[in-house]
Amino acid sequence: MTHRLLRTAFMALTAALAAQTALAAQTALAQTGDKAAKPGASAQIAPSDPVADLLRRQGERYHRAPDSAQDPDELRQTQAMNDEIVAQNDLAESEDRANAAAYARGQARYQAELEAAEAERLRYESDLSTAARAQDDYERQMADWRATVAACERGDRRRCNAGRQAATPH
Repeated sequence: MTHRLLRTAFMALTAALAAQTALAAQTALAQTGDKAAKPGASAQIAPSDPVADLLRRQGERYHRAPDSAQDPDELRQTQAMNDEIVAQNDLAESEDRANAAAYARGQARYQAELEAAEAERLRYESDLSTAARAQDDYERQMADWRATVAACERGDRRRCNAGRQAATPH
């Protein structure tokens, strides 16, 4: 639990550091521009410590000791935690890339299935239309045949003979 708390605090501090570094760079650039305009002004600015600046703005005092004055075990632990965070970030990034690639493959597969379903629907509608026309033709022919049979049964030779089909030679 303590490890997670330290890791979370370290990650928050790292994010704050990055934001502060960007702000310090902008400030330094602006100050460099101002000093360059004044004759004899030094164009070099002493590097600021973003953590100290952040804590100072929050009302705290912080003076970072040089690495040589810090506890070597603490420096190793800090470096190990930094390395672990970098490894976790790399893993998360590769997982994100893999997930994005899998999503893109799924989207392509889905699109192909949609297109296949649409083609199948169009084929079905065409077949349905063809079958409906064939059914209509069949019903017309059957109605004509029934009328011819009825005419033959009534003795209407003209209609009866008109409905006969010529024998087809084989």
